[in-house]
Amino acid sequence: MDPALLDRLVTLAVPSTYGLAVLLIVGELVVLRRRGVALDHATGRVSLLSGLLSFGGLAVAGRLVYAGVLEVAWAHRLTDLGLGAWAWGVGFLAYDAVFYVGHRAAHEVRLLWCFHVTHHTSEQMRLSSAVRGSAFDFVYSPWFHVWLPLVGLHPGLVLVVETGSKVWGVLEHVSPDLTGRWGWLDRVLVTPSAHRVHHGRNAPYLDRNYGEILLVWDHLLGTFAEEEEVPDYGVLAPIDSRSLDAVQLGPWRSLWHDLRRAPGWGARLRYLFDAPGWRHDGPDERVRAKRRAMRPAV
Repeated sequence: MDPALLDRLVTLAVPSTYGLAVLLIVGELVVLRRRGVALDHATGRVSLLSGLLSFGGLAVAGRLVYAGVLEVAWAHRLTDLGLGAWAWGVGFLAYDAVFYVGHRAAHEVRLLWCFHVTHHTSEQMRLSSAVRGSAFDFVYSPWFHVWLPLVGLHPGLVLVVETGSKVWGVLEHVSPDLTGRWGWLDRVLVTPSAHRVHHGRNAPYLDRNYGEILLVWDHLLGTFAEEEEVPDYGVLAPIDSRSLDAVQLGPWRSLWHDLRRAPGWGARLRYLFDAPGWRHDGPDERVRAKRRAMRPAV
């Protein structure tokens, strides 16, 4: 690819992605209303306000911090894969793999879950839920992929792949009233069906289907689940999904409460870095403990 063309793509990538997301969300809302689908508008408003906070912070940090980190990594690259089809293929697979790692970490490390849980607080699945993010996402999420130029992927390529992946990430939240199962694709790609599983708080669906576009990583690492029962959307811990304050700050208040009552630094570290649901003085509510309890006795 011509580097000048790549520069133009990078310039257009972020604003066009945001603009497309808005058009998709508005379009879905119009269609759902015409079909008479009952919608929780308060939840939708909180999702959109959360999106403004999340993407606004990411956009500013991206320009002020992460673009510079990408360039520094590129200046110290170990190799140069160029801008041909091979580099784009490697870039797509690498970004999708690190997205899986970061997404899984956000579910299995309490500190990171405090950022990510906001996205899961909506109890309805629609495109506005896709942009329900934490105002503090800019603090942690880009660190999982900003090092990719170090292994030879051009910073512009990384940014274009990222924004393209985010468009798919929005689309996979489409309302189940508008799309159902996609056959064999539901086992290969993160389709709306596969992502409905990820947002379900049904016991079989907890911590499943972490991928952004491909499900290969979930198959390889044992985190894939197929949609069978109707998903019950939301999080296990009670939270008011219609309150901006509750979804943005509630998880941090809960963590601070647990840190204050922890008996020592060992417990504090576990509250920070163990999985959500660990307690020093109560039943183990981590997902892995719930899965062990579900296994039939031998």
